[in-house]
Amino acid sequence: MASWAGCPVAVSSGWSDPGRILWYFIEEDLMFDVLTYLFEQYRDPDAFGDRGMLMRQLEAAGFEDEEINDALDWLDNVTNVVDGLYASADDASGMRIYAEAELERLPTEVRGLIQFLEDHGALSPSQREMVIDRLFELPDDDINVSSAKLVALMVLWTQKAELPVLLGEELLNAIHGEPTMQ
Repeated sequence: MASWAGCPVAVSSGWSDPGRILWYFIEEDLMFDVLTYLFEQYRDPDAFGDRGMLMRQLEAAGFEDEEINDALDWLDNVTNVVDGLYASADDASGMRIYAEAELERLPTEVRGLIQFLEDHGALSPSQREMVIDRLFELPDDDINVSSAKLVALMVLWTQKAELPVLLGEELLNAIHGEPTMQ
């Protein structure tokens, strides 16, 4: 599998700045601005170091305490979820059936994207559950295909996962409205 700029999450030889890519997802959401900055600065999420030192660095970069805490808490929750809550999903077989509350909160297009990513090997069943878990932390108005792509990339980034090349390109090109697959 290929990697892109040292980050195995996104794999497109045509992109040189992963942070710029994430910026296009949700310009208005300050928490995602912090996540974008972290993605730009740290190709490896394990390199963050001490939370207090990271917070000081983010404050020096111009971010506010609230958006820093929101972003770091969001990432901590992804990391905690990785540690086992959904691990058994990888052992299961069958089809994912969404609960009524999930159907109400996750638009059809978002569920379709998640299914597409899983069907094509970009998300494992446990990663799918992490994406759904993280989407549920967003306000209803922010749950859309663009935010789902960002959440999927952030989940995969924190896990240092690799995407199949064409899917990586599709996710990244879709940010700019330039689909590559038909």
